[in-house]
Amino acid sequence: MRFLSACLLLAALLPGAHAASAAHPAASTRDSGDAAHLFGYWTRPGQREAFDEGYRRHLAWHRQAGDPLVWYGWYVSDGKRAGMFVDGSFGAPFAAFDRRVDPAGDGADAARNVTPFVEPALRASYRLRRDLSSGFPLERWQPSPRLLVTRYVVRPGARAAFERAVRLARTALPADAPAHSWYEPVSGDAPGYLHLVALRGWQDHDRGDGSLDALLARSSDPQAADAAAALATAVLSAETETWEYRADLSLIPAR
Repeated sequence: MRFLSACLLLAALLPGAHAASAAHPAASTRDSGDAAHLFGYWTRPGQREAFDEGYRRHLAWHRQAGDPLVWYGWYVSDGKRAGMFVDGSFGAPFAAFDRRVDPAGDGADAARNVTPFVEPALRASYRLRRDLSSGFPLERWQPSPRLLVTRYVVRPGARAAFERAVRLARTALPADAPAHSWYEPVSGDAPGYLHLVALRGWQDHDRGDGSLDALLARSSDPQAADAAAALATAVLSAETETWEYRADLSLIPAR
């Protein structure tokens, strides 16, 4: 999809992408890499409907241009950022963003249909940590109806202890637990780790608390208690919110 205001900046940096893509049809980027780019926007007062309509027009531009990247859209439904629109692209190599489809046309279409209705609020890039995750549905273009999203800020020098706790917590997940995906930032004003849990709906909360603390408490590993103690000092802050998937504000290319 597009980067809205960020897209305009990126478009200026990639002037030759359209010619290359027109000459060579793009291959599918589905689960071909670990890049995750996220963008967040506040809609201007009274402009949410106009934004949704304009965003759908912009997705149509991407579809017609043959964009091989997946673009998901969510609205944050609770937490401090409730009401924010978040869009993101997952599962492609970072190099795919050096070969964007017609960046100048992308930016111009976004300027017509999207940017008049929003204020940019978030721009961050992440790398999927497959070694910490139990599944990667977004990379496989299988979005869930909801995401439980937790942003962790970790003390400098505490990454090893935090990741050890995550690995032990993963072993305590039930066999039928929803996918837990972990990401680390590569740029942007981002927290130490991003944790996404793929939820079908509120019923998934009936399975019990799936937080790191709760999973470590349920773990039978003899190192779990020490990992929980280390986790308590490793984490500076953690904030959780729910994202509601909007299929009508998303673009999944033909596989």
